[in-house]
Amino acid sequence: MNMFVLLIEHSYTAQKIDGAFPYIFPERLQFFEYESVTVQCKLIDGVNAWRVMKGLHKARPTNSSDICSSPAPSCTIKPALERHSGEYWCENDQGKRSGAVNISVTASLVILEIPTQPVVEGSDVTLPCIHKETELIAKLKTELNHIRDFYKNGFHLMTLYSSNMAILNVTKADEGYYKCSISGAGESPESWLAVSKPLKAPNEESPPVQCQQSKTVVLESAVKAALLALLSAVIGVILYKIKQGSNCFFSEERTHDSQQAKTGFPCLLPDCWRWTPAPLRPMMEEADR
Repeated sequence: MNMFVLLIEHSYTAQKIDGAFPYIFPERLQFFEYESVTVQCKLIDGVNAWRVMKGLHKARPTNSSDICSSPAPSCTIKPALERHSGEYWCENDQGKRSGAVNISVTASLVILEIPTQPVVEGSDVTLPCIHKETELIAKLKTELNHIRDFYKNGFHLMTLYSSNMAILNVTKADEGYYKCSISGAGESPESWLAVSKPLKAPNEESPPVQCQQSKTVVLESAVKAALLALLSAVIGVILYKIKQGSNCFFSEERTHDSQQAKTGFPCLLPDCWRWTPAPLRPMMEEADR
């Protein structure tokens, strides 16, 4: 009787590094049996001290070889079998750990190509639904063999007569478990499509505090200069009005005295005669004589 053990190599005390994942070659999460799959950690942070860790979904026979069990920055699974399906991640001696990728190896005829790295929000992604016997189907060229159904989180999304489903302008809402099926061939495993936020460009980062302070000083100086100019203009206008008012007052006063000396009547306006009512003009003329 064969004995089985479940291989689990989790490190629950490891510190997770956001945005870091192992590299998978070929770059997809689903594989047909007997393909060659490479898991690589040595490119993370440019340090070779990382090693591949795994937690398999299925038990393995005790007499089978233990692939990717030695502490190495990369390992190759060849040939890949269904029992090699599971989570793979990277870990180092300092207890740091990358995110995990879930690799699915299937004995069926259909896989869905899901990217190994998170898709950046705002970008486009194509998910090809692949038949193992692609060349044979191409020779048959029957519509039945080309019908593909796509699913997300167990719900049917669409039916296509081509192999690719495209998601344009990806958002966080597109994140989920995807699979596909081909009429007459079966369906693929289900894999997680991860979505991440775009990284900030260097010029979009927050400016240094010193730069912000310099901008504040410049702004304050500009405001003070504008207020000073406005105040100077207001004072100039006031002085001009005062000067004009003085000239008018002395002119009216001289006219008033001259008219009063001639007529004996006080005049409140410079042009007293023009504004004197007609009935009073003879009296003013008489007083003039």
